[in-house]
Amino acid sequence: MKNINNIKIKVAKVLPAIILSLMLVSLVACDYAYELAEANSKEDQTPPTAFFGATVGEDDYWNEVIFANESSSASSFIWDFGDGSETSTEFEPDAHPYPPVSASYDVTLTVYDSNGLTDKYINSVTIIDNGIPLGALDLFYDLVNIGDAGEPVTIHSFSSYQIEKDAFASNTLDKNAGTLWTAQDGDILDGDYKSDGEFVIYDFSETIDLTVIQFTTDVKSDPYGYQLWYSNTGTEDSDFIKLVPESGDIMLSQAATAEFQTKILPTPVSARYVKLVSFGRFNEAGDTRTSPWSNFSQIEFYKVKE
Repeated sequence: MKNINNIKIKVAKVLPAIILSLMLVSLVACDYAYELAEANSKEDQTPPTAFFGATVGEDDYWNEVIFANESSSASSFIWDFGDGSETSTEFEPDAHPYPPVSASYDVTLTVYDSNGLTDKYINSVTIIDNGIPLGALDLFYDLVNIGDAGEPVTIHSFSSYQIEKDAFASNTLDKNAGTLWTAQDGDILDGDYKSDGEFVIYDFSETIDLTVIQFTTDVKSDPYGYQLWYSNTGTEDSDFIKLVPESGDIMLSQAATAEFQTKILPTPVSARYVKLVSFGRFNEAGDTRTSPWSNFSQIEFYKVKE
């Protein structure tokens, strides 16, 4: 580093003192400009904070959500809408349309600042079907079991069915809500409130990006307790990964309805097989079984739209 005291400057005596002072200031600025701190070299005292609000549409727009970005100190944004659609990098994306079914989604906003610091905020939005038709699921996804008998999906295997009522597992693929797969679960397990369940394993015939499963049951006042599992490797118990519920032991169906009940996966999964396990009917709290009988009438699978 140069020592300013050792710089010799020859100035004519006739120069006024003020001009000499300006020359010295100019020399100092030229010699030391490279030592000035960059604008962002200080420790960042205001890291980014991610936050947003969400408003669900009404009337004809009941499946659309408008997002209000309330983040601070952020310069770039990534929105994950939780429905498998493409992410958005807009500050505030346009109104986002969700599939026209009642469902909840976890929306994630990830923000960054110019220094590379990041923050993430996750909030849930719920779409409630208000009865105004907006189109079928196939506007958003591709139906897998398109054939009258469920083709190309087939029944790989099942645990049991009620033979005297012809309530076969294949009835869940026949597009007929009047035919059922009816199975009786076993005794309550020791130290548990349910048994090991009755199951049907569905084979897609190839690996797909599974996004939606919807099913119907018969109309009962108590909900059914069930699980959904998927596999891309085989059909042994150890091959399957639990898909529904994400936490806890059983998922309860909606009671007293024959309408389709839809499970939209937050992220598509690569699957060749799906296993439906049912444990009978339960009370509303889901901790006491009221009947060992399971009745499922239809099931449909959807994949990422091609």
